[in-house]
Amino acid sequence: MCKGSAVAAPVYVLDSKFDEDEFLKDIKVAQRAVGNAGEADARHLQRLVLITRLATVLGYMLLVVAALQPFGLGLTLVCGTIAASAISLARVMSWTIIGHHISHGGYDKVHNLAPGVLPSQYKRGIFALGLLRRCLDWLDWMLPQAWDVEHNKLHHYHLSEDKDPDLVERNFAMLHKLPLPLFMKYISMVFWIFTWKFTYYSPGTFKELQLSKPKSWLSQNWPVNRSKKDPVTLPELLIALPLVSLAKMRPKEFLYWIVFNTMWFLSVAPMMAVVLLPASLPLAMGSLNAWPFTALPWTVAMRALAVGLVAEAFTNAHSFVIIACNHAGPDLYRYSTPCKPYSAEWYLRCAYSSSNFECGTELVDILYGWLNYQAEHHMFPDMTPLQYRKLQPLIKSVFAKHGAMYVQDNGLRRTWKMLQVAVGAKSMKRCTSLLTPRDGGESVLRWLRASGRDGPQVSEIMTLIGG
Repeated sequence: MCKGSAVAAPVYVLDSKFDEDEFLKDIKVAQRAVGNAGEADARHLQRLVLITRLATVLGYMLLVVAALQPFGLGLTLVCGTIAASAISLARVMSWTIIGHHISHGGYDKVHNLAPGVLPSQYKRGIFALGLLRRCLDWLDWMLPQAWDVEHNKLHHYHLSEDKDPDLVERNFAMLHKLPLPLFMKYISMVFWIFTWKFTYYSPGTFKELQLSKPKSWLSQNWPVNRSKKDPVTLPELLIALPLVSLAKMRPKEFLYWIVFNTMWFLSVAPMMAVVLLPASLPLAMGSLNAWPFTALPWTVAMRALAVGLVAEAFTNAHSFVIIACNHAGPDLYRYSTPCKPYSAEWYLRCAYSSSNFECGTELVDILYGWLNYQAEHHMFPDMTPLQYRKLQPLIKSVFAKHGAMYVQDNGLRRTWKMLQVAVGAKSMKRCTSLLTPRDGGESVLRWLRASGRDGPQVSEIMTLIGG
């Protein structure tokens, strides 16, 4: 198998007789059959927004009940668990369904085809941008503009290439190398499952946002000793990177990580305030002698904090299961070469490096955050959730017709497969590309040069594809 080396023989997955022209034609037919998004899609989004708001209100009302504990311990635990679950579900939906699809432009056409049905903020370039809109529309640990760079641009257009910032196998390479028993590596993943948005994804997306600004200080002064492809996690930011800089007498690098940490902390401060607010209010009111309840403010604050932290743990675990395993597993592929967007190779990679889950009903789709249509979403990222539900059986039939791989699995089973890759127990499949270049790679060469990537890197890529 190809390991990404320029001297390795090229490896192609599909037979050279694969009819990519007919495949492309069938994909486009499926896309057109779905039709444009319209008023039904707008009404559906409004229902989803309403569900998230109701879940949020319910969650915080029950959080207050659990914190004040006017009933017995048993009922308090029930209220606290339901509160944490409702807050968690609202946060997952706000990210994976509402923020996700709006930031991809899924509802942009709706504003033209069904004017006035949706509020103006439900549009790419407006939704959640700026502090006020972020707090009103979609407040999470990730900056919406950082998510746009990391996910919408880099991940979607470099899926399972080395440039993909979400490449699990590469991002956990350090864990593979640690001299620990395998079961200890699996146990270590529990930490990431319950904290990953704050400790892994937020600093990672923030890094990609800064590196996307070539004139910014953080971009221009990125430490030369660290690859820009390496993930940046919270334990590294707070401990490892500053300490290593000091130990190796690199004061400029130490200063860099202090500045990076400060700027990242400011970006997550609004979300941190939301998590801590329920616990802060009783303490503040108590200090002002304005606390009206018999329960001690400190006790109520600790209960509120506990429910808030459990809600965070729930939303991290929920989103981890429906997001982190979408593109990782020993049955999925990673590539040593790029490909042209919206080519036959590109559409194939959307399925060969993605896993769908069960789908088709409102409850199942909401619980999966509408990420259970992963292959179709990567093929056409600017569709609405309802469009994906219509598109999925059509795309699945196209892949069956052409004898191509289409993975659809259970979310928990996919999580186990992803964990096997994360700890190094198993590896993803490697190849140069899925299709054998029909013209010796000339079309890829022309695309690389047209996109400004001429030079030694192009020569290496052409060697890999056998051109």
